[in-house]
Amino acid sequence: MKSFAAGEFTWFLNDEDIFPVVRDIVHPEGDRRSYHIREHRGSKVFIKTFNEKGAVGRIRSLLAPRGRKEYRVADRLNTLGVPAPAPLGYATGQNISAIVEIYIEGRTFLDTFKDADDQGPLLVRLAHFLRFLKEKKVRHDDLHLDNILVSGGTLYLIDLHKVRIRETFTEADEITNAKHALGTVYYDIDPRKRTLFFNAYEALPTVRQKIADAITALRDTWVTNKMARAFGDTSIVCREGWRSSIRGREGAGSGKFVETLKSDRKVKVERYADHVRKTYTGMHRLKTAWRNHVVLEYMHKAITPVVYYVEAPGTGNGFIAMEDLTGRGEELDRCLDRNYDAMDTRERLSFLAGLADFFTGAMAWGITHRDLKACNIFVLTTGGFLFLDVEDIQFQHTSPDILKRLFCQLNNTIPKRVSVRDRMRFYLRLVSIADCDRKKLFKEIVAESLKDNIVYEGVSGLVVDSWK
Repeated sequence: MKSFAAGEFTWFLNDEDIFPVVRDIVHPEGDRRSYHIREHRGSKVFIKTFNEKGAVGRIRSLLAPRGRKEYRVADRLNTLGVPAPAPLGYATGQNISAIVEIYIEGRTFLDTFKDADDQGPLLVRLAHFLRFLKEKKVRHDDLHLDNILVSGGTLYLIDLHKVRIRETFTEADEITNAKHALGTVYYDIDPRKRTLFFNAYEALPTVRQKIADAITALRDTWVTNKMARAFGDTSIVCREGWRSSIRGREGAGSGKFVETLKSDRKVKVERYADHVRKTYTGMHRLKTAWRNHVVLEYMHKAITPVVYYVEAPGTGNGFIAMEDLTGRGEELDRCLDRNYDAMDTRERLSFLAGLADFFTGAMAWGITHRDLKACNIFVLTTGGFLFLDVEDIQFQHTSPDILKRLFCQLNNTIPKRVSVRDRMRFYLRLVSIADCDRKKLFKEIVAESLKDNIVYEGVSGLVVDSWK
């Protein structure tokens, strides 16, 4: 291995012919990482640079810079026969480091999985891959499915600076790999697919339960951590002054003011030429809304209006800029008031099934809404639903009490003429994800609902009705 100095890096390369490919690489100031693809001898190489931030980063840059660590891990994995990018060299600098490796054409496992018509074979491949890592005693502390690359018929490990190769592989190591890999999709796959995975993985029942419990705990910790970083500079969020933007949407939401849609003591909602702004009185609800938006972005859950940025000044009121839904649908109460009577049985069943699946899909990920009036659910004309008032979203696991609150709120904010049979159909689909006494819960919902009037916003204005 030969060393070469170039700008802010000192490169250590297996082959000196690679130096012209990397000599002009710089790490962008303020960025956590940067990525480059370059041509070399008729093929491609991949260069990744790291910013070793903060006091811990400065120490790491001296003792164990990420670029050097990833190089050494990749070299060891290739020796073990574990598929990973072949390393060509690394670089170090003042609070920065880099790695250069053979570029692998492929897609992440997560993208491949989401686009697959039949996900079962992919789950089996993932199970066999995890068994192989266990056999080779390889632990990856961030083995989410974006860190597994699918190329041809092979799965490759990437992002290797969090990989450790053990002398002995414990149950804790096994659970760590499995919880990170499965955690990305666990709440999206049904029990049959989970069983398919665990059968292919050959997990003992006790280990399977420990993995499931670890996924739940990981998800709770993950949500807390993402919320804590919502106003920082991360892979999802970039910050400049008082403004924090979702990466890739920094230029969105710059049009001129058009009109005020709503104004009360809590919020003001205004339409601009290319976005809607929601201004909050006080910072608590603003920060809660933005944190929720950021967590949902990390989850890849498109269940709210697309958010662009937040402006949170040190004093005064802040606002969130998001997409304008005007002309793309309407709130659930108005939608039912306008369309319910004209729906035939097939259309009603399809609508109710879609709405129930929207709720159960969110709740499977521990996403609930504490103010689930029908006016806080937006029905898209293209199909599908969105939650409004994102500040009222909570990340908590489904319980009978949550289901009761949710159903009562909906029950009393939709038109009375929505039939009991349709309400029951919705209820039965909703409780399918919960382990509870359905008859008891239903009686409680009926009793609770009857205590209040039905209040909703219809096509002709506010409607107040009685169950009697």
